[in-house]
Amino acid sequence: MRLAIISLNGPSSKRILEEAKQFFDTADHIDIRKTEVMASESLKVIHEGKELNEYDCIYVRGSFRYAPLQRSITRALHAEVYMPLQPETFTIGHDKFLTLLELRKNRVPFPKTYFTATTESAKKLLDQIHYPVIMKIPSGTQGKGVMFADSVSSARSILDTLEVFNQPYIIQEYIETDATDIRAIVAGNKVIGAMKRKAERSELRANIHAGATGQPYELNADMEQIAVKAAKAVGAEICAIDILESGGKLNVIEVNLSPGLEGITKYTKKNIAREIAEYLAKRTKEVQNAKKENTVGDIFKEIERESKHTKKKELIIPLDIKSGIIRLPKLITDISEFGVDDEVLIEAEKDKIIIKKHKII
Repeated sequence: MRLAIISLNGPSSKRILEEAKQFFDTADHIDIRKTEVMASESLKVIHEGKELNEYDCIYVRGSFRYAPLQRSITRALHAEVYMPLQPETFTIGHDKFLTLLELRKNRVPFPKTYFTATTESAKKLLDQIHYPVIMKIPSGTQGKGVMFADSVSSARSILDTLEVFNQPYIIQEYIETDATDIRAIVAGNKVIGAMKRKAERSELRANIHAGATGQPYELNADMEQIAVKAAKAVGAEICAIDILESGGKLNVIEVNLSPGLEGITKYTKKNIAREIAEYLAKRTKEVQNAKKENTVGDIFKEIERESKHTKKKELIIPLDIKSGIIRLPKLITDISEFGVDDEVLIEAEKDKIIIKKHKII
């Protein structure tokens, strides 16, 4: 199997790549700064002037500043190659408010939040809300652009500062937690590492790079479920989820698509990079096997051959859903002998649909 990590080649990407050599035949780094997407009759990913080599797995990481390129690369390749993040994930996950919208849609708890596009409308809002509040801009990671206001006057001063970013504003209720939060690293359907972070004195941001300290933390079932659910909400199989715990309530405050691994590795004493590399290898094999077993063309041919002997057949295919409507292959309607004027009885339950011809007696 062949793996490529497309990133800025930071320390965490290097660690994952090094560990991946134990699970993949080839593990390459691709510098995202030397990569572009060419759109013509098809989409092609170009690296250093040449079309990107074929890989079985491509893991795209990096700063929010590269979000459009990350989405374009993933859009061009995700149909042929296993990639742990979906194309739209880079647009959603690198924008704090879009992330909150997806969390809300998927019933993941988060603090009460206001979003406003202009300084004028933001200042009007400041007279109507309760304090203290957290103020930030939609883009940015590692706590950058996040400020605390305990009164209208301090909030107005912060707005004047944030105005230089020329971005909309996010104003969020402050959750009292003694400056601690919980970071969980998600890989698929489980959390592979978690730590509690505590900000240094006089600092509210519990980011390790900002001087916070950490300690290993064992998530309970509710926390792990929320972390996995938040990751799935933005379409990320691998990411970090930051959670606040206060008064018995849990709130997700951030999803990080390209988390640093130094801090969580140090405090948990776990080889998180190896866990991620092993997960990528496992999922790559699963995807490869699924493609071999579920090659639609081969299955159709097999069913056509066998349909001469019996009318009842099973077909394993990727589900085709457009605008919430399931579309079935023509071969299915041919075997079932359904006609355009037939009435049918549909029985539906979780993971199962039965369609029967309805005969009027």
